[in-house]
Amino acid sequence: MSAAGIVLSLIISLVAVYRSRQAVPTYYEGEVYGMTPAVHRRYALVSLCFMAAFAASIAVRSIPVVPLLGGYVIFMVFYLSSFARGYGE
Repeated sequence: MSAAGIVLSLIISLVAVYRSRQAVPTYYEGEVYGMTPAVHRRYALVSLCFMAAFAASIAVRSIPVVPLLGGYVIFMVFYLSSFARGYGE
């Protein structure tokens, strides 16, 4: 399970870095939802911290992986849901 957490956190951090380097956000993305490049970089940083925690759980067997993975999945859903919020009149 730790390996799955490492892969997920690596994917999300790469997506967040990619999104932070794109052009200026649209009005809805930047102003309404607050997803500026700085916010994407913060998500990437937190995702890398989770990746380090998953790697540490491989080395130190006393770190519980299931709660760590559960917390990361919640974090990942928050981030990915920011893309699902589209423009609606």
